[in-house]
Amino acid sequence: MKRPQFVHVAYVLTALTACVVHLAGPTSVRLAVVTASSALAVVGITVGMRINKIERRGTWHILLLGTVLFTIFNHLWFMDLGLGIPVGADGPANLILQVVAYMCILSAALMVVFRHGAGDRGGILDAALIGVGLIAPGWEILLRPHLEGVGAAMPTQAVYLAKLLMLTASMGALMRIAKTAGTARVSLTYFVISLTSTIVSVVASLMTTRPDSDYYSPIVDLCAIVGYLGLAAAALHPSATEFTQPNGWRRGELTPVKLHHLGFVLALVPVVGSIPTLFGRTSDTLLLSLGTLVVTPLVIMRIGLLLAERTADQEALRYQAHHDELTGLINRRRFFAVLDQEVERCRRGESPGLAVLYCDLNKFKIVNDEYGHEAGDHVLRTFAERLTRALRADDLAARIGGDEFLVLCRDAEAADAEGLRRRVEELAWQPVWWAGHELPLGVSVGMAVGAGTDLSGDALVKAADAEMYVRKSSTPELVHAQRGPATPSLALPAPVLPSWPAPPPRMARPSRSGGRHRAFGDRRAGAPGPGQSR
Repeated sequence: MKRPQFVHVAYVLTALTACVVHLAGPTSVRLAVVTASSALAVVGITVGMRINKIERRGTWHILLLGTVLFTIFNHLWFMDLGLGIPVGADGPANLILQVVAYMCILSAALMVVFRHGAGDRGGILDAALIGVGLIAPGWEILLRPHLEGVGAAMPTQAVYLAKLLMLTASMGALMRIAKTAGTARVSLTYFVISLTSTIVSVVASLMTTRPDSDYYSPIVDLCAIVGYLGLAAAALHPSATEFTQPNGWRRGELTPVKLHHLGFVLALVPVVGSIPTLFGRTSDTLLLSLGTLVVTPLVIMRIGLLLAERTADQEALRYQAHHDELTGLINRRRFFAVLDQEVERCRRGESPGLAVLYCDLNKFKIVNDEYGHEAGDHVLRTFAERLTRALRADDLAARIGGDEFLVLCRDAEAADAEGLRRRVEELAWQPVWWAGHELPLGVSVGMAVGAGTDLSGDALVKAADAEMYVRKSSTPELVHAQRGPATPSLALPAPVLPSWPAPPPRMARPSRSGGRHRAFGDRRAGAPGPGQSR
């Protein structure tokens, strides 16, 4: 039998045997069984950390401390009531042991929640709110009347309520984690069983214990047995290695159902706490105060998380609307919007000049035809990275479609733009490798510089495009392995607007309408495609 199955079988058989012996035996036997169960939890956690080679042991060490304290607490009661040896089991020291032990279990639960919380914050908060919402009616209908009936003081009631609120919130969160934890699901499920048993044990103890009697319901001990052995099984199961490891990231959508749920839980505590006034009794100030202190921060955190997710979605959509998916550069729409802004700055005299570089890759069609579109995409990404490295701090590069790129040089003169063109050409001629092949790559760069009140963004782009076309047409076919970067021709000076003449009719191509001599991308979706070389 494999160890996972062995852990399941051993847990069920041990728990059943312990419960049967507890129910059938006298007081001494019952107390001995409870003490032995908590001792088994100590052994199980210790052995589980060793055989599973658990690296993150902080949570397990806290659970181990809690079970050790519970074992001491149970042993003192066994000696006092079972063996008749007075050791002060009902004294304040033993009560402190129990309180600290409960705090250890709760602290471990919170540590698990926080570790997994980064991956599923929304779902965990929802589950915690459900847990708190479930205990509020139970407290008001059953637990509070019972405590008042037995004369429990207000501080005692406050301790019970605070304990139950924290335990139920943690249980709800852990149930969510166990449901979505993947490989750690089994170990976390055992932990949820243990925590649930603890809650039932606390409620049963509260409902059945009398101040003037040592009697309490057997359910208290039976739940304690199941809980102790559940901790041992959680540590011994192989999935314990992932006990505090988040299993990816999840997120929820902002739906009307979730908003209604948040509103319902937020209103539930004050409504339930005010119900006694309908019957002529005082309102439950403890539930109204402690419950509100727990629920309100959780609801605010959940709403804040939903708003953060919505903001992130809007930012993602804005990024997608302004950037090219393949290269990460800004797209055609965003480039021309920024270009218009910079042109207005020049017209107002706030900028000495503006330059536009029009880049078109050489031999790109050969790469696509001979090596495939994946190689073409690799070339585009590589060129985009190199182009970005060549830019000055305030320059801006865009992919406007296919193998065409535009560069906007702010506050630039002809010398600045010429230096940038040389850097781009030099970087483009560096080797590009794909699947063991050196891909041919080069670039033809047209340039236009302008300033003054007559400056036009469209004219700049058209002039740079026209010069790039002339440079490409007048340059012999370039072979990457044999030639270096093209040397700027002295016969083709960079055009300076607005004196640059309009290009001939055969070269006139609108820069924004999409009616260029080459498609910028998929006509159906408007997205950039691999493009073709000129």
